Amino acid sequence: MLDGVWLRKLAYLGSAYAPEWFKRGSPYAIAALIFALAKERRRATVRNMERVLGSDRFTAHGAALRMFAEFAFCTSETMEAYSPRATEMRIDPPPEDAVLDAIAAGRGAVVVTGHIGSWDIAAKGLRGKQCNVHVVMGREADPATQEFVEQSRTRSGVNVILSDASVFSSLGLVRALQRNEIVAIQLDRAAGAGGVRMLPFLGAPAPFPSGPFVLARLAGAPVIPVFAPRVGRRHYALKIGRPVDVPRGARDPAVLDGVMLEVVRQLEAVVRRYPWQWFQFQPFWPETAEATPEEAAPPQADAPGRRS
Repeated sequence: MLDGVWLRKLAYLGSAYAPEWFKRGSPYAIAALIFALAKERRRATVRNMERVLGSDRFTAHGAALRMFAEFAFCTSETMEAYSPRATEMRIDPPPEDAVLDAIAAGRGAVVVTGHIGSWDIAAKGLRGKQCNVHVVMGREADPATQEFVEQSRTRSGVNVILSDASVFSSLGLVRALQRNEIVAIQLDRAAGAGGVRMLPFLGAPAPFPSGPFVLARLAGAPVIPVFAPRVGRRHYALKIGRPVDVPRGARDPAVLDGVMLEVVRQLEAVVRRYPWQWFQFQPFWPETAEATPEEAAPPQADAPGRRS
């Protein structure tokens, strides 16, 4: 996708200092432009949407365009939230908070999330639990962009750890969990250290990283899904799922797969609920993946009306 540190900085300035009418209208135009120019990303998004929605290519094409627009709004509002002129974001708390319960019990928490809504907004919500938050993220292709992104997240009070860092960072994460802190890792990116398991997801096998579950087993911490979908203008909902414990027996691949599947199914439910906010711009399922008989059902998604 079109990217670069100068584009990130330009987007930041527009998100932070532009008039309100520009902030409300420009994401649609920017999304349409990128959708037209980024051909490979567009094709991958349409293909993913075909499976997520269980639809034909024409319907998936329209859904993919909407996804680009949702991404533009989430990105703009996240940058605005980090700026000195930040407008207050509304974050709806969950009815039950398994992360808070884990911290209260002194267990720490391995928070797994996906590219749904704004992960940065979710991280700000986690930071409000009055404990250290460590976010494991992939490295940007451009070093200058990487530095810009790290500085933005660090200002919000989270510690950024790159997923391709040395094994010593993994040992540091185990110690952080044992100190009753939060470690947050993306579940829908199979990059970085650790193995990958192929698990059923929306009707076909897809790759998921086992690293978060190995980390949780070593530290004795629960794995807790957390997502922050956008539900309106500067309005997000913090969705905290059911905690899953990783037993010692998860050294066995079959046991590990069963534990991981409990969490993957929670991710699947959120993707079905907010299909246009699952920001996957690369093919998620392998080219050779064969569909299982249980194909994806139409999601119970938000009404497709225009939001701003």
